[in-house]
Amino acid sequence: MPSTIRKSALTVAALGALGLGGSAVAGAAGTASPSATPHARPHQDALSADVAAKVKAAALAKVPGATVLRTEAGGPYGTPYHAHIKTSDGKLQVVLVDSSFNATAVQADQGRPGGGRGPGGRHGDETPLTGDTKAKVEAAVLAKYAGATIVRTETNSDGSAPYESHIKTSDGKELEVHVSKDFTVLDAREQPAHP
Repeated sequence: MPSTIRKSALTVAALGALGLGGSAVAGAAGTASPSATPHARPHQDALSADVAAKVKAAALAKVPGATVLRTEAGGPYGTPYHAHIKTSDGKLQVVLVDSSFNATAVQADQGRPGGGRGPGGRHGDETPLTGDTKAKVEAAVLAKYAGATIVRTETNSDGSAPYESHIKTSDGKELEVHVSKDFTVLDAREQPAHP
């Protein structure tokens, strides 16, 4: 009888040691991965050499003479890639690049995660529109997106159009709509929805 108890105790001890060892390995594996990927920048991951080269080429084609500081995945408005650059005159900017490696926009880089936007998502050098201009821009946007709610309407600093209106569509999408100087809607970029 005592030898049976001893064998059972040894078996339980061995299984316990295996369980502890396994959980220690699992614990180590669980703690290793978060430190490898900082939580502060979840959408700004390093790219493979091939993809990085294509993003860099697209950025330089959009802004000739610039120096590419780094290329990353993700970016504002759900763009798949972006490049941080320094222009020949010393400005820090972000070039947004689509999945076909075409540069779609250039924005001021103010060193903030999410594309260098200031409080409320506005670029530092964009100003709210007023009066007749605001009314015409919003009329054009609402004609294109019936039932949408205007969040704000302002100047656009990335050079793609002089005006932009941030809207929430009737189906809940948040868009930045670009409007030309003759009040024609040119395009729209979907933005990450705010809670």
